[in-house]
Amino acid sequence: MKRLLLSLLFISTLLFQPWLVAETLRVDAQWLKQNFDPSTMVIVDTRSTADFEISHIPNAVNLHEELTYQDKKSGGLIAPPNVIQDILRERGIDTHKTAIVYDDGNLITAARVFWTLEVYGIKQVRILNGGFADWLSHGFDVSDRPLKPKVSNYVPQVDHRRIASKFSTRLASINPKQSLIDARDTSAYRGETSTAKRFGHIPSAMNIAVHEHFEKQDNDANHLLSLDALAALYKGVPKDEKVVLYCEVGAVSSTNYLVLRELGYDVANYDASWREWGNDLSLPIEK
Repeated sequence: MKRLLLSLLFISTLLFQPWLVAETLRVDAQWLKQNFDPSTMVIVDTRSTADFEISHIPNAVNLHEELTYQDKKSGGLIAPPNVIQDILRERGIDTHKTAIVYDDGNLITAARVFWTLEVYGIKQVRILNGGFADWLSHGFDVSDRPLKPKVSNYVPQVDHRRIASKFSTRLASINPKQSLIDARDTSAYRGETSTAKRFGHIPSAMNIAVHEHFEKQDNDANHLLSLDALAALYKGVPKDEKVVLYCEVGAVSSTNYLVLRELGYDVANYDASWREWGNDLSLPIEK
């Protein structure tokens, strides 16, 4: 079995090619206010429908983050292609427009939708840094009117480089040419707390918790650190290695995913994450 795993990890290393070009995948409220063009962009509000109906950024469509899961209560598995196809078509989202996603300002739920859209072939995705809280702090207009977008012809094109499975994560954990990152809090990483039957972390994983990516501003919204500061945070992660991320249910690790995409890493998010790994007694763990 070990020989088979080693052979497969060698093949997987050959298949994964790094993206070495860093790019800014965030926009700010001022930019969005001045540059929004409905013919080339769609604004995606990832908050709950109830919050969206109270007020939202004008011209936004509502795509609650929980819709990206098969069943968030039981685990982090991403919704299947046929479900995502219907969700995106109804909201006028397709590969020809840039999707600008936002949440209340925590950046985590928006990052989960960001990752989902990239998995399903939406190549131009940006996140609103600071989210709705930052928009409000600028005093910009809001709306309580639902938008009725033109239904798109979106067809899912799964980018398998963006998503990791239990098996590929197992390979990453024993592959010296791949990096594994645990995005949970340090207490969970050390095995002091757990949402699964077992406590600890996946072998070889390093811990870069999601909160390390943020700076707080006066409006209490999370704002991503500068690219230079984020590059310093990840200086110990080789740029030429595949990176696999996990957390509890593939949510907070989506923020790490966004950041590593900005920094030009070849990165995948393990959606089932610790909720699956920690409950599978056949898989190894460390504390």
